Amino acid sequence: MAGRKGRGRAWAPLRAQTEQAAQLAQFLRGLIDLHGVTLRQLQDSVMYGKSTISDNLSGKVPPKAFVDAVVRAVVTEPRKQALDLEKAFRLWEAANKPPAAPPAKAPAAPGGALAVIEKTNDRLAVMTDRALELEQERVSAHQLTLLLLRLVAGLQSQLDELSAAPAAVQEQIDTLSEQLRVAKQELKLARQARQEAEVLASRAQSKATVLQEELAQLRTSMPTTSIDVAPNVQSAQLPPELQEEYFLADVDRALRTAEDFLKDGVQRRERIADDLPEGQDSEQARQLQVWQTIALFTGRALGGLLIMGGAMLDYAITTRIGRTWSGFGTGLSLAGVLLLVDPWDLYFQYWPLLRAKLHREEAPYAWSVNLNSVFSRLFRVAWGVGSAVAAVLSVATVFWWSAWLLLLTVPAAGFFWIGTVLSDSTPLVDVMLVLTKQVARLFPGTPLAEAFQIGAVPTSRPSSAPATER
Repeated sequence: MAGRKGRGRAWAPLRAQTEQAAQLAQFLRGLIDLHGVTLRQLQDSVMYGKSTISDNLSGKVPPKAFVDAVVRAVVTEPRKQALDLEKAFRLWEAANKPPAAPPAKAPAAPGGALAVIEKTNDRLAVMTDRALELEQERVSAHQLTLLLLRLVAGLQSQLDELSAAPAAVQEQIDTLSEQLRVAKQELKLARQARQEAEVLASRAQSKATVLQEELAQLRTSMPTTSIDVAPNVQSAQLPPELQEEYFLADVDRALRTAEDFLKDGVQRRERIADDLPEGQDSEQARQLQVWQTIALFTGRALGGLLIMGGAMLDYAITTRIGRTWSGFGTGLSLAGVLLLVDPWDLYFQYWPLLRAKLHREEAPYAWSVNLNSVFSRLFRVAWGVGSAVAAVLSVATVFWWSAWLLLLTVPAAGFFWIGTVLSDSTPLVDVMLVLTKQVARLFPGTPLAEAFQIGAVPTSRPSSAPATER
């Protein structure tokens, strides 16, 4: 390998496992050589350690954020930088998901015991690598979640202080609001990524354990074999871009880092998931989640129909028979309201606490009220009431008015019923949270004020959003 135009040391030999990874490393090395940048200068520009830079430039497939940082640090001319970034990302895509290798040939039957051990050990080595990648993914996703939680709390605190200032600049408020919105969105995705990595890591570890036992049984018949056993999974290390001090130093850079990490993580998990067997537990959990979702929306749909049916029945009886016989549909409407508030969620949340109290045992967790959930349920009931009003107007049209009005009342009833089933009323819930927070400011020291972390001193400012979350 040629030296680097007389600057710094010569490149070490490539240790790439695939041709695509070697091409990416050669391209990045070529850019560095072309612009005469030393590794010391590169280390100061990209905020990566020297060992990490050396490993990533020796043929290891680096994170996409590393490729982006190197190209931007080395190439400063905007047009050339855009072209090199495009090519670098294209090479990274090819290296990150190389073409599948051709299937290995089955070992010959006669004297194939050693070949079976070799094949099993190779499978164990691959599965161990997958488990290490997934553990790295899980640890990184968990660290990103914690960092985003701190970032969201900090942005919310800044936004509250700026909004309370008498000479607040609207442009700054808009910028902080947009950063807070993006940070909350990335936080939700980070939690999802962490959960997916945990499930895949569990599957990889289970498969590695099975292969270790299988290999141990095979080696008992050939104790003198010199085949190396695949190493155990080592502890994962955090990438430099997820170090706390570096991540929280710049909000815009932190949001870009989070977005790039989560996009890369989706591709990594998809690539690794193709090599993992489908676990029975994960399949059962997925089926259970599907049935829970079906039951949830079925209950809401039935609840909306019961509210409409009960209201129409009461109105029809009152109109045709008299008020003496009214109230028969009230039970149906109340049953519909009960279904609309998703009682099974409340049951799973509060029954363990109630059972512990009845048995005089220690509660498994503290009592809490999620204001987001409360307002979401209230607005769902409001949607149901809207559908009931539209349904009653449809019945009244049949009794008293022109049938042409049904062209308005029936679609309105259907619209409100669909809203009852599908809408979570997020914008309205956010508005109610803001209004509730303003009310909480008037009563510091109360449980409502504590939910928003408002101190007992009236002059103190709130430091963050409510403790609960959707």
